Amino acid sequence: MAYAVVQHADGQRPSPINASTLKVLVAGGAIALAVVYLVLMGLQGTTVYFLTVGELQSKGSAAQNQLYRVSGNLVPGTLATDSSGLGIHFQIADLTDGATPLPVVYRGGQVPDIMGDNIEVVAEGKLDAYGTFTANTVLAKCPSRLDSTGPEERDYAVKA
Repeated sequence: MAYAVVQHADGQRPSPINASTLKVLVAGGAIALAVVYLVLMGLQGTTVYFLTVGELQSKGSAAQNQLYRVSGNLVPGTLATDSSGLGIHFQIADLTDGATPLPVVYRGGQVPDIMGDNIEVVAEGKLDAYGTFTANTVLAKCPSRLDSTGPEERDYAVKA
């Protein structure tokens, strides 16, 4: 069986991709790149890093004005309501390392009923230049009903 090769008058073979196919491929590629860019920008804007108190404090001034979720135990005796009654402030600290407690301020919104001494708290917000974490969301971990032991007493005194 023999095949005939079609050639143009100038002696070259015709291109398998014509101009209209090339336009469609370029347009499709541009649309795909635009979608990938929008997805990446959307994810970047909603990404929140989850850190412990010690990890946040080790970042120093680089952590200021960035959105973080910080986890730690509520330091006993530090939970107080603002004079306006619209906010609370407290301190959280890590269980394992000797990092200094992190002051947290939260204004507006519902405060979890379970908030109390030595309860694990997750605060989402930003660290300001003074080292205070301004939270826009506060969550408290509920103790397991299957766990028969109560919260442990800890000494959160600042080490000199």
